[in-house]
Amino acid sequence: MLNFGGSRGQTIAKAVAGLRAEVITANVRDRLTNFLQIEDSRELYHANPRRIAAHLQLPERETLNILLVCLQAGLVVLNWEVQCPVCGGIDFNPKSLIDLRTYHTCPACHLVHATDADNQVRVTFSLDDRLRKLGSEADDPQFRQTIDAKYGAVSGHRMLTLNAFRDLFPRERVPPNESLLVRRVAILFTDLAGSTALYSRRGDARAYNLVRQHFNLLFSIVDEHNGLVVKTIGDAVMGAFTVPMDALRAAIAMHRQIAHLNQELKLAPEDCLILKVGIDVGPCISVTLNDRPDYFGLTVNTAARIQATSQGNDIAVTEALADELTASSLAKDWTWQRRTHMLKGIDDPVLVHYIQPVLTAAL
Repeated sequence: MLNFGGSRGQTIAKAVAGLRAEVITANVRDRLTNFLQIEDSRELYHANPRRIAAHLQLPERETLNILLVCLQAGLVVLNWEVQCPVCGGIDFNPKSLIDLRTYHTCPACHLVHATDADNQVRVTFSLDDRLRKLGSEADDPQFRQTIDAKYGAVSGHRMLTLNAFRDLFPRERVPPNESLLVRRVAILFTDLAGSTALYSRRGDARAYNLVRQHFNLLFSIVDEHNGLVVKTIGDAVMGAFTVPMDALRAAIAMHRQIAHLNQELKLAPEDCLILKVGIDVGPCISVTLNDRPDYFGLTVNTAARIQATSQGNDIAVTEALADELTASSLAKDWTWQRRTHMLKGIDDPVLVHYIQPVLTAAL
């Protein structure tokens, strides 16, 4: 372990040791302590999370979750940055989500542009000054550009789709009456087929117990596949994913796990939970509604509408997702059907692909 001598190294080591043990293993603690004590201070000032992930030898998502725990504990500072799409200058002024607006003015070239959560808004982390004062040499734009060119920046939208971010920092949200542009997001909707009849047959309490178990499964699956549960609406779940294939993988896992749940509970055929899933990919806006993050736009509406066309035990997807090169290989054991629909509120006909298991019982 690198040691700066005196109290500084001890302070950092003690701060890392105080992090929640259920989140960070002993090996990761050692690597994190080494990183925070690294001699090159440029690594600790507006640091790219993917560069940090390389230091910690961890995947990006796990690294972000650890950094959020460090943020909560006061070890690091989260920086919200906005890069100008024309001059490339980076505005370091936003301190939190509440400082972002629908339109951003570049302080260098004065361009006014939509605040794009995918391409312009980015997140970095700096070591908190209370642990170690970073000198002027830490601020090296050329070093940061080299790192970004190698690893790629982590978008602000990626942070917004982390369940840990929403859980640990519920007050961090887009300002009311403002929105962030999202260039590409996969929106997933689920619902239960025949749930009204299920409540009628089993009674409210017993039926809701089944619905609650199905919610627990779906919430866990969305999180495991790098998505965010945006909200529930009745028996339905709305999820958002920055990577479309993660949404499809999540949907496949949902059907498998629901089938397993039906088997474990030994439900009669008429009482089995039947899941309907719809996914669309495209642009929308990220907003705060009822003090919670939410998404609005045609992509959201289309995902909800095509989910409603599902007969259950299938995944309804739009052409935007079906065009993904790996979609067919992910669902290689499933059959494909296509139907064109006129959907409420959408002027043009929509081609919907239905991915369906060959044998539901075999899932």
